[in-house]
Amino acid sequence: LALDDRDKRFDANRDILDSANYILKSGVGAKGRLGIVGGSYGGYVVMVGVTEYPDAFAAGADLFGIVNFETFFAQSTPWMGAISSGEYGDPKTQADLLKRLSPIHKLDRVSAAMLVMHGANDTNVPLVEAQQVVDTLKKNGRDVEFLLFPDEGHGWRKIANRVKSTLTMADFFRRHLREPGIAASSLEGGPD
Repeated sequence: LALDDRDKRFDANRDILDSANYILKSGVGAKGRLGIVGGSYGGYVVMVGVTEYPDAFAAGADLFGIVNFETFFAQSTPWMGAISSGEYGDPKTQADLLKRLSPIHKLDRVSAAMLVMHGANDTNVPLVEAQQVVDTLKKNGRDVEFLLFPDEGHGWRKIANRVKSTLTMADFFRRHLREPGIAASSLEGGPD
C-alpha cells in the first residue's frame, strides 16, 4: 500500500481533522476537550495534528515521533533512512517535500498543551526529534512537558517505564482535558 507515500501524505494528514470532526459530530468528544496521542509514526501524526489543526486539539502527547525529516534522515540509522525514504521522500531529491511534511516548521501554530516522551537510546527516531519540539515550544512560551527515559530506545520495554508513561499521560490529559469548573483533584482516585 502506498496510499500515504511521499506527496500523498498530505491527504493522509487531512484524515486527522476528519477524525476529530467525526468524534465531535458523534458526541463522543467535546470541542476544546479533544486530545491526541501517538508513538513513532503516531507521534508524527500528533505533531501534524497540533500544527496543521491547532483549533482541533487541546492537548497532545508525542511519543518518540518524527518532527523534522531533515534531522531524522541525517541522524537515524542507515537502514531506517533507507526504508523511510520510500515512504516519506528522498532527502537528496525531495528536500522541499520533506520540509513541507515536517511539523517543526509550524510549531508556532501550536496552542495545545504538549507532553513529549522519548527514549535516550532511540536509533529509529533519534532523540533530537523530541529535543527540537521541547526547545522550540519552550522558546515560544508554550505549555510543554518532557519525560526522557534514559534506559529506553524506540518505545518502552521495561514495565516500570510503561507504567510511568501511562500514569504520566493519564495525569497530563486529566489536567488539560477536564471539564471547565471541575478541579483536577476531584478526578483523582478510582479503584485501588
